Amino acid sequence: MPVRPRNVSAFLERSGWTQAQLAWELGVNQPRISRFIKGLKKPNPELDRALTRFFSDNPTARAIGQDEKPRAVIGARAFR
Repeated sequence: MPVRPRNVSAFLERSGWTQAQLAWELGVNQPRISRFIKGLKKPNPELDRALTRFFSDNPTARAIGQDEKPRAVIGARAFR
């Protein structure tokens, strides 16, 4: 199952990690994480593989990144 921007956003919010920390762990740069979360860019194969590996190899990250309530998106803002 692909990792979605909301999963990454939820993980960062709940874990206290920064985008820069996650980027370092994934071996990508922070702006790439930011653009993915904001929906400005689809992940390239490298980011897609890195996110999938990170969330599948790390059960804690996977659990933290679960978005238990779907969000309704209005414009550029997401509301619960």
